[in-house]
Amino acid sequence: MVKEASSASGEKSSPFRYLALNNNNKDYGRKTRANNLQFHDLPPDILDNILSRLSFKELVCTSILSSRCRPLWRSCSRDLVFNKDTMCCPTHEREDFIRNVDSVLCQLSPTTPRDKFVLEFKLIKSDVQCHVDSWVAFCVASRAKHIVFDFNPGSWGYKHGNSFSFPLHHFSNGAPVITTLCLMSAYLNPQPLLPGFCGFTNLRKLKLDSVFGDIRSLLLPACAVLEWLSIVRCRLHSLTTSQPLCRLRYLCVQYCFEVHQLEVKAPNLATFNFASLDDNPVPFMLDGCLEIQEVTVTLHTVNDLFDYAFAEHGFAHVPKLSVELPIDSKVVGFAKFPSKFVNLRHLILTLNVFVHPDSTRGLLRLACLLELAPVLEQLELHMDCHRGVGERKLVPLEELPQAYRPHGHLKTVEMTGVYSYNNLLTLALYFARNAMALERMVIDPMAKRSFALTRGKTAVGEIVMGRLLAREHLLGRGLDDILTIL
Repeated sequence: MVKEASSASGEKSSPFRYLALNNNNKDYGRKTRANNLQFHDLPPDILDNILSRLSFKELVCTSILSSRCRPLWRSCSRDLVFNKDTMCCPTHEREDFIRNVDSVLCQLSPTTPRDKFVLEFKLIKSDVQCHVDSWVAFCVASRAKHIVFDFNPGSWGYKHGNSFSFPLHHFSNGAPVITTLCLMSAYLNPQPLLPGFCGFTNLRKLKLDSVFGDIRSLLLPACAVLEWLSIVRCRLHSLTTSQPLCRLRYLCVQYCFEVHQLEVKAPNLATFNFASLDDNPVPFMLDGCLEIQEVTVTLHTVNDLFDYAFAEHGFAHVPKLSVELPIDSKVVGFAKFPSKFVNLRHLILTLNVFVHPDSTRGLLRLACLLELAPVLEQLELHMDCHRGVGERKLVPLEELPQAYRPHGHLKTVEMTGVYSYNNLLTLALYFARNAMALERMVIDPMAKRSFALTRGKTAVGEIVMGRLLAREHLLGRGLDDILTIL
């Protein structure tokens, strides 16, 4: 019995037993400390790394974690984004939005550097000019690099009387910190300006949408390092460059009014978009743009602008060209163009055809495209015929004369909206006869309409008749191996 007792006593006093108990206590201590670890107890560098990956809205939400977390977002919010989502305000709650923005800014230090300041909310037709001044002043004080002010997001434009004056007088000495500036629905007031104001000397990206004022004099002269420029729905009297914009790669000028001159020197320009609503759009010239890669021209009017679209505009070296324009089927005669598109490989031509049933010979002007683009490889013709009803009788096609010089590069032709007009089929036959390298031709009577989802009974009838005429006139002419009629 004594042996057993001492054995039991020896078990209790065993050093291995002590170590086991000691290890359990350590594990318990570690677990207790782990359970007590809070988010704000993380090392500062790890904490900054985590918070820097959050959006502005998520960053502000961290303030509810604990009282010690409440001030953390203020020092880590380098991107300030104010819109209806981040401020939790519907579009019509303007007063709440302004109050929330001012509440956030008053908690932030204006001297802390920021990367981005974005404000997007419908504020036109409201008296908030004083708030706009204070917001812009905060941008300047915080040395924000990317600035976006959109006072009417999602709208197509606005009237000058409803715009806000963008306070340029806050910027001086060329504002070298700012690299991106986007203004929508604003007015540029030249007075009063600081004596040191000289534009934005380090601007890489400039976007102006529905902006009034002297854009050319106030913003463009100092933009020598500009890489991306978009001017949409602005009053733009002229856009000219006194010196080449050697870094400009993207240029967009769309739906501007009162434009009298558009001439840009940009030797490294890669993409150009132009759109106009004028019946007589301003002639534009891209001077020395030998690196141009893609050009898009959109002309919304009722006048025939075929000759204007393919006139000398300075992008004869472009490999891809997209043009949308109106054409009148009554206007006849082949256009005489001063120069050819010597490097054009892909042409997308969208035509709003105003059809006169008694005369559709104006459509045959498109035959000059083979001569205009001698190295063209892919041709897309998307036609939408307005007014009039096509031919209902099956009459022999009047073939055009053979081209003076056959085309040796065209491989693909796609024509959509080929209604029951014989001259459209004459045009298709001309392309097929004169393109020696043609591998595929697609004829689709259905028009590709991006603005309408339904078609009237007349259009449906034209599609059916167009398909019938295409089969009768084009099949059996030695084109069956390359021809597809949808």
